Amino acid sequence: MADSLVENNVPRELWLYPDRGMMKWMGWLLSDHSAYLEEAAKSEKPQQPLSEMTFADINETLQTAWEQSQSVAVQLSALYNDQYLPLIEGAVVGLVDGQVYLQPKSGRPRMLAVADIRHVEPLDTTKWWDQ
Repeated sequence: MADSLVENNVPRELWLYPDRGMMKWMGWLLSDHSAYLEEAAKSEKPQQPLSEMTFADINETLQTAWEQSQSVAVQLSALYNDQYLPLIEGAVVGLVDGQVYLQPKSGRPRMLAVADIRHVEPLDTTKWWDQ
């Protein structure tokens, strides 16, 4: 009894609805692809330069964010094709020896040298229903 496989094959003409096979998956694939393209377009958008902060101001802002468990947006000094890279957003989870550790919403923690940071600002994390 354990070796026999029970199969219930219903002839296609007796199905309750017409199955479109793989066509129903194409919508999902297209939506995932569209989301990827939208995210890629955002990351390729040129970033406007923010005001350059002093090392002391950057360090103080990061220290405060770490103590209050805040998220920050960081703009690095490095240029790519004569444009600033997109802002790096994440919660400050560590600040040691000129290094800051950011935990983005998704992904692994990132380590940045404080000396490489051009501008940092705390993010407003209040939810719309709390306002």
